[in-house]
Amino acid sequence: MATERNDGAGYLGWFLLGGVIGAAAGLLLAPRAGREMREMLAERSEEFARRAQEAATEAQGRAGEWLDKSRELFEEQTQRLMGAFEAGKDAMRDEMRKGPTPPRG
Repeated sequence: MATERNDGAGYLGWFLLGGVIGAAAGLLLAPRAGREMREMLAERSEEFARRAQEAATEAQGRAGEWLDKSRELFEEQTQRLMGAFEAGKDAMRDEMRKGPTPPRG
């Protein structure tokens, strides 16, 4: 589960990096004055960083929720399995107490 979370974070990181590179290339190739371009790049990069941080926080929250749900499901299944195991042991003990059964015939 942890590797899936790390893979998802890696993909998100590469996606965001591609977005930054694409936005920077688009802005650099647009016809604008140097100072105006630098100001625009600074503003857009701050906005992009803020949005990226929000998206990362949201993704981390969702991943935590999925992890909690997975743990709950795992614990529930473990309890069911243990209950079935105990019921089987009890049934076996009951049969052993009854003694040998006469042969059918």
